[in-house]
Amino acid sequence: MKKIIIATIVWSALFTSWTFADYLAEPMLISEPTSVVSSDTTSYLANKYDIIIRNNFLDSDYDYNNMNYYTSKIKAENIVIPDEIKTSAKKIYFLIEEWNSRIYNTFDYARDESMKVENVTDEYNYKIVEYKEWQKEYIFKNSDLVKDFTKDEYKSVTITLMAEISDSEKIPLSTSAYNYINTKEEVLQQLISDGKWYDYYYTYFNSDNLEKYLITIWEKNSRSEYKNILNKIINKVSQAKKLNDDNWKNILANIKLESDFKNNLDKYELFNETKNLLDSLDIASKNQIQNIKAFDAIDTLLK
Repeated sequence: MKKIIIATIVWSALFTSWTFADYLAEPMLISEPTSVVSSDTTSYLANKYDIIIRNNFLDSDYDYNNMNYYTSKIKAENIVIPDEIKTSAKKIYFLIEEWNSRIYNTFDYARDESMKVENVTDEYNYKIVEYKEWQKEYIFKNSDLVKDFTKDEYKSVTITLMAEISDSEKIPLSTSAYNYINTKEEVLQQLISDGKWYDYYYTYFNSDNLEKYLITIWEKNSRSEYKNILNKIINKVSQAKKLNDDNWKNILANIKLESDFKNNLDKYELFNETKNLLDSLDIASKNQIQNIKAFDAIDTLLK
């Protein structure tokens, strides 16, 4: 009877797709759930080469991935696949899974209820990419790796190097690699913090000083007039914030190429500086409104 290989839980997930210098290799979909089960062969191989497998590290290239939006990279350096596994395997490939590894979540911890993980039963399409022993890094087109890439949402992908012994017998051959796919704005943040725009991005407006300025306006008006002025400021700030956000959404929508990010850093700096200023004005005005309400309450109590 086939059992799930618990010994190999620690290895899970790794990406793959196309080589940047050579060619574009689109991931192939697998509609059937992929499970890791053991037979005499897989148990023997997994146990015999346990140390080698646990030292096969697949790494996400964070420097590259933080600075790029349309593509991502993993490193597959120093991967060792024993000849006996090569001979026994029908094929060796990267298994790509969006978010966390489904293989990991289907392991049965039945003997330890405190660690039990429920089986995943929802439909899921796995993707695979061919492993090439001579290739030390892989660059992927992110739109190939995840669903709904055009929604510009933060996502991650788990990639595992797998050996397929038979249709139902597979052995993970590496540790997990997690590729994080940032939103356009997150990529811009990374580029700003890495360059000359750093100081602009963290522009700080002192809300206390803004409140002091507002109080000079109060000195020239009655309390009720001042309250009306503050409400007008709050409404106009709200409108300005919406306009600033809408303008920025349009700029993001027009980013179509990797080179567009650096070309829009000045605009992103202006967007952030405007946003920080408006947020500070909003806080200062609302703090003053709260003070007025408190003063009104004190007057009511005293009267």
